[in-house]
Amino acid sequence: MDKTSTATCTLSFVPGRNIIKSEAAGVWTVKDADENRENVKKMAAQFKGAKWAFIPVVEKMAPIIDTETSNAFSRFHDDFQALGCIGFAFVVGPAVAIKAQAQRHHDTSTADKLVVSHFKNEAAALEWLKSLGV
Repeated sequence: MDKTSTATCTLSFVPGRNIIKSEAAGVWTVKDADENRENVKKMAAQFKGAKWAFIPVVEKMAPIIDTETSNAFSRFHDDFQALGCIGFAFVVGPAVAIKAQAQRHHDTSTADKLVVSHFKNEAAALEWLKSLGV
């Protein structure tokens, strides 16, 4: 799937860990972001208040240029922190622009306890989350 196509996302649990992985691609709208956020929140209910983490694999996403869509992604940080999420481990691959954008979404949120970092691959993201106890 290329970065000019409709938004897609595959959500899954990382086996044996309190981690939700989101593999996103394409061009995202506010509606896409809101639906994805609600789906992750439903999945997070399984953790029953225990700390958990989120791995957004975003290297196949198109840059978000719409302010409202950007704001919708910032709400991920606030909503997930409220549900016990302690960290976002973004998998950005070699995409510098998407890394900056992901950080901006965090910076414009009010999620002050949530830790965010960026990685070139999923293995590095998972290893970092171990250091957070997830």
